[in-house]
Amino acid sequence: MKTRITTIIIGVLTVQLIGAQAPGGSYRVTPRVINAKAVSSLIYGNFIELGFGRQIEGMWSEKLFNASFEEITPYKQSMWSYLRRTPEDDMTLKPWWHSGYEEYPWYSVLSDRKDVAITYRRYGGFYHGLQAVMLNNNQEKLKVYLAQDGIWIKKRVSCKFKGYMMNNRIGNNPLSSVKVTVGLYSLKDFTHPLAEKTITVDGGFFKEYSVELNAGDFEGRATFAVSIEPGASASFDGFSLMPSDNIEGWRKDVIEALRKIHVPIMRYPGGCFASFYNWRSGIGPRADRMPVNSEYWGGLEENNVGTAEFIEMCRMIGTEPFICVNMLTGSPADAAEWIAYCNSTSGDRMNLLRKEHGYPEPLTVKYWELDNETYRRYGYEEYAKRCVEFSKAMKAADPAIQLVMVGYHTFNSNLREMLEIAGQYIDLVADRSVDETVLKKDLEIINAYNKMHGTSIRLCNTEWWAQFPKERIVVSPQDPSRVSDHQVKILWNYAMNVASRLLLFQRLGGDFEFANFNNLCNTWGQNIIECPKDTVIISAAGKVFELMSRSKSAWVLTTDTLASAKGVIVQSTTNLNKDRLIFYLLNYNQGQSLINLDLSAFKVTSNEATVRTVFSDNPLGSNAVSVKNKVLSAEQFIRMRNTKKPQFTLKPWSVTEITINL
Repeated sequence: MKTRITTIIIGVLTVQLIGAQAPGGSYRVTPRVINAKAVSSLIYGNFIELGFGRQIEGMWSEKLFNASFEEITPYKQSMWSYLRRTPEDDMTLKPWWHSGYEEYPWYSVLSDRKDVAITYRRYGGFYHGLQAVMLNNNQEKLKVYLAQDGIWIKKRVSCKFKGYMMNNRIGNNPLSSVKVTVGLYSLKDFTHPLAEKTITVDGGFFKEYSVELNAGDFEGRATFAVSIEPGASASFDGFSLMPSDNIEGWRKDVIEALRKIHVPIMRYPGGCFASFYNWRSGIGPRADRMPVNSEYWGGLEENNVGTAEFIEMCRMIGTEPFICVNMLTGSPADAAEWIAYCNSTSGDRMNLLRKEHGYPEPLTVKYWELDNETYRRYGYEEYAKRCVEFSKAMKAADPAIQLVMVGYHTFNSNLREMLEIAGQYIDLVADRSVDETVLKKDLEIINAYNKMHGTSIRLCNTEWWAQFPKERIVVSPQDPSRVSDHQVKILWNYAMNVASRLLLFQRLGGDFEFANFNNLCNTWGQNIIECPKDTVIISAAGKVFELMSRSKSAWVLTTDTLASAKGVIVQSTTNLNKDRLIFYLLNYNQGQSLINLDLSAFKVTSNEATVRTVFSDNPLGSNAVSVKNKVLSAEQFIRMRNTKKPQFTLKPWSVTEITINL
């Protein structure tokens, strides 16, 4: 029987995929550490961007799209270029598509389902955002409905509706009141209400009204609508429909999933969105915030999640918040006031404003990045000088903050010059490379500067992707030319390469402080969670982070290869106290791989090993709505027959963590 062998590339390492049982490998582990400083626990971080990919909207509990009836800018060319698609493409056919990406428009119908026109009131007669919607009913008998489809209702979870309503004038005479019915209905069927409440809207000015809607045992897609009786006219603005089980506005299932995965540090609010973001638009009562169009990407940013909401979520899931400031269109004073708003304890204007918004204690943000992809506007020298200006203002607001300077892309070749200009004013340099040679070269330059100037600058990666196989995996044989990065990024093969990059970050040691994987949620393929309206799915890459994000690995050990196993990567580490061995093993083979470890240099105190594995039955496996549970986790306790030279069998296509007590 012939064995099928396929070659792929993982970073700079070529490995072969061996069918059936792969040959065994033997590795001698030594106590010699390769990193001078302990591995940072923050290298397993993540990144989330406002105004891009319905990330926040997928995680936030709000069920209504465009709840303030705004005019929406279509997605821009920058978005379509990122997606490698055109506006004419049907995105719903892609394997990463799910209901969380849906953006259902408002529409109006009569009770006999005939369409009627919605009148939008812009720059006048509005309350929230820049326009409101007006509903006129000139019929003699029929009700008029303003509706939105695709609302997911969970069994026995009520929803709280809030909104601003105004009784309009009819001719020159205002009605004394208008009856407005708020309801949930079987999808597009207003003859079958799931829950309805009627509100009496008095006066000719906007007031806030709220009702509780409970659809009982119904679960599934529904239509939300408000309706008015014949002869009535009303205006609506600033709607909201939130489930009662939300946690501080966030979806309960999202918070539970993120707690399970554990994200040690999270970057916000972008990305390219950050370079055009006015942080003041995202503070204070949500009812007072303006929805904004996403300047760089297009589409609507509903502005439900600002600084405080982001930091509250970080606290709930045990995450260090990391904020990216606007340098491309903002000023040093803007950035300094953002820091003061978050961190000040002195009773200054920003401190008092935060307290006025309901946060008496500091929000406490340590890490701040000096914008994103700043080469879009600046040359390296001008940017470095701007870093000095921003640093002086920002550290005057809080000297304890840690500032990150962009050092990637076109800036990387001028890192020495940039450090000579700004090195005394920054704390970290960001490089987005996942090439070990490049990152080690960065560290050489940074460490040389530190030695000469007495500084302690570290390296980080604020936004990274794994590397693809050299040969692009064809997911759609019918049209291989249409296979995009986004389809590859959902696959287990790609997620295994994510694991290999995390091992690289371990090898860099403590001079490499943190990394932010791109991206957290609903990014058209690459993320750690998918958030359809009805559930949360931990993606293939998310399963890797779930395995590794709580890693106690602090010291990477020298491992001698006695007999290599093709298609297998082995990395040996110990925890901070060096009383526990922790191994990471990647098996890129279609069959099991037998691994022999020589631990003769260590005193193993227990014959039990904890083995945690993430695996799939093939490299094209994924966790998605259409194909669930193709990437799985397992944990077992194994008794080793020989504690000096234990053997372990790796599952095919697997990432394995083995822990042995010393």
